[in-house]
This record gives sequence, C-alpha cells and structure tokens, in this order.
Amino acid sequence: MQAPPNAVGQHAFGYLVPGRPPQYSDCFQQIEAAKWSIDIENSQQIRDVVVFLSQPLSLPGMGMSCYITGPPFEQWHFIGAITNESPSGVFRVRWPKDEAAPTAARLGISIEPLQQIEAQQATIPSSELVDFGKFVAKDLWNYLESFEVMHQHGQFLLSLFDKWMKRFENRCRHDPFWWLTRRD
Repeated sequence: MQAPPNAVGQHAFGYLVPGRPPQYSDCFQQIEAAKWSIDIENSQQIRDVVVFLSQPLSLPGMGMSCYITGPPFEQWHFIGAITNESPSGVFRVRWPKDEAAPTAARLGISIEPLQQIEAQQATIPSSELVDFGKFVAKDLWNYLESFEVMHQHGQFLLSLFDKWMKRFENRCRHDPFWWLTRRD
C-alpha cells in the first residue's frame, strides 16, 4: 500500500535529540510521497533520538519507520518505528562497527506496512544483545586466560564457551528479552 501525497498533516510528527528543541514534520524535506528526511547537526554527540506522532496516522495498517544515515547519505540504518498504538519512541543511535560516528547525520522517516516494520524491529534487540553477549564472553575468556587452569584445559573450556554462545544466540533470537523475566 502506497501512502498518498499529504498523508500526514503539518506538525503530524517530529523528532528531538535530548537537550535540543523538537523539530516537526514541516521542517523535514519530503523525498517521496511517504518519505521524509532531516539533517541533524553535531551528530557525533547523539546517542538517542526521540521520534513522535503528534496526531494519529490516518492510514490503517501503516506505521512510520525511522532510519539514520551518515555521509554520503546512501546507506540507511533502521533504528525503530512509531505507530498509532505506540506513538513515540526513544531510539538508540548505533553506527555499524566498521563506521565511525559521522560528523553529519540524516534522520529518515518512512510510512510502511506494519508487517514490514515488525520484521525490521525483530532484528534490533537480538542483534544488540548477541553483540553484548559476545563482549561479555570475550572479557571473561581474557580474564580466565590469566589462570594456570587455562593452559592445561583451554581447548575444553573453549568448546564450552562456544556451546554457551550458540545457546545464548538462540535464546536471543527466540525471545530477545528472556533475561528480563528470569527470577534467579
């Protein structure tokens, strides 16, 4: 379903960087019928972006996906989405590991079907949590390497770490928030 021109009204949505004034939809540049973008100044200092609807979307089954990109403004990274049911969100801005925080950034908003949005959102927490798990495992491994037992049983322990990491990745894929519901 394609969003019609003028699918959103003036001040229909906006964004803000904490500590800065909000910018509304009339400040965005409309790129296509259902896509807008805005340049963000001093982007190196940005950790989070708040995006919000100030009036409901009039298109059933649709929401607004939020993307960010740096120069040359070609590769967009999905950071989150807002819908009529969840009209605002605080989205962590993370650049891929092979990219440094750019000196300039552009926020993109796109009206998309809810099914497409849900599929994109499903990848965010699990991939971040898996990266965190790998970081913790590597830190623990480095610590354990300082002990004599590692020199004697290192291969065996490495195989246990590999099994644990696969288990951790599977749990994150099936339920990214499993660790929040644990009671032990």
